[in-house]
Amino acid sequence: MLLNFAVTNYRSIKERQVFSMMAVDGLHHEESLIHSEDGISILPVALLFGANASGKSNILRAFGTMRRMVLNSVRLNPDDALDGYEPFLLDEESRNKNTEFEAEFTIKGEGGIEQLYRYGFAFSGSLITEEWLYRHGESKEIELFSRDGVLVYVNDEAFPEGNYKEGTLASNRLFLSLVAQLNGEKAKEIIDWFKKIPSPTDMYKEKDMSVTLSLLRAREEDMANKYKEYTQLALTFLSNIDVSIKNLSIEEVPITLPDNIPEDFKKLLSALDGHTSPILVSKHNRYNKQEEIIGTEVFSIEEKESEGTKKIARLLGPIFITLSEGRLLVIDELDAKLHPLLTRAIIQLFTNPKINQNGAQLIFTTHDTNQLHLDYVRRDEIWFTEKSCVEATELYSHIEFKDFDPSMDITEQYVNGRYGAIPRIKVQR
Repeated sequence: MLLNFAVTNYRSIKERQVFSMMAVDGLHHEESLIHSEDGISILPVALLFGANASGKSNILRAFGTMRRMVLNSVRLNPDDALDGYEPFLLDEESRNKNTEFEAEFTIKGEGGIEQLYRYGFAFSGSLITEEWLYRHGESKEIELFSRDGVLVYVNDEAFPEGNYKEGTLASNRLFLSLVAQLNGEKAKEIIDWFKKIPSPTDMYKEKDMSVTLSLLRAREEDMANKYKEYTQLALTFLSNIDVSIKNLSIEEVPITLPDNIPEDFKKLLSALDGHTSPILVSKHNRYNKQEEIIGTEVFSIEEKESEGTKKIARLLGPIFITLSEGRLLVIDELDAKLHPLLTRAIIQLFTNPKINQNGAQLIFTTHDTNQLHLDYVRRDEIWFTEKSCVEATELYSHIEFKDFDPSMDITEQYVNGRYGAIPRIKVQR
């Protein structure tokens, strides 16, 4: 589970900004909170509001960049540039400074024992300048390793898997990734935690139904399949949101090659002849003149359904696999093409402890002010981004407004500028 994420000097973010999923004591909806084995109360959802170009997507992008660098570091050649380096360019000093990422999270490791880690690194265009990994002990943090350039200090007792590895470390590669590649157990557990989080910039590409297809295949496999229960929950959810779809299923269709592709490509792709490709199809009732059900009709999701329904279908897999495995799901603009009540229904999947039994978390950006309702979310789950006078992103939580009056309408206060994070629009007359 994610506890905190911090980013410094990345895209529109100049100064260090900290995003927290740690719950504040004394707020409503305590029943929705997730609890670590150490008793830390953790938020299941977080909503980021802000004007266009305020940087809310860059908060998610920063986390996605950290994830990508952790996973791809081992593939770099020694002279490769670090493509994650995008410093704040509107300041003469910042544009030449390091970017820094840091994440604090819990992992259930070997034997189901939960560990709390803090991992981060700083880098420029071509080298990792600092890197660190800490584990929370009973009374204090324990440093597992720290790095300055290519010089690495390893705690022999707490992180023996890191011993004698620094001699093969390239200046542009992460030490954590190197240790994992060389079969370090703790390092592999941390890498695996990042791997299980879908990138917010990669997910939900148009026509990408692959994750939902994987979820639905659970019905066709044996009862021991770990997704089977959540496949049924996904179909029940689809039925409950009133999109008229009675069922979803997988249909195999022949792979056909377009007539207008060059002959050379046809020869290369000739092996596909006779093969099939899975597509997602929906089932609808068919009616007679008396409005009686007389059969069913099967539609291709991509060809026959609305854009909103397509998005729901793409989201079903990521949402319910996340719930089944207790993962973190990060989505930019969850509300796009979705009705506000449907967005709220997705939030409630994560805040309902009967459904979210494994500690899953959802973080998303939105412009949907209908979600600013304290009957459904907590104040510490609401975050804002706003540009400073030098056009740098500033991130802050609703809980920072100490004089908040709960009797007032929070949506109205936000739209009227009480919390900032809204566009400054000049209407021409």
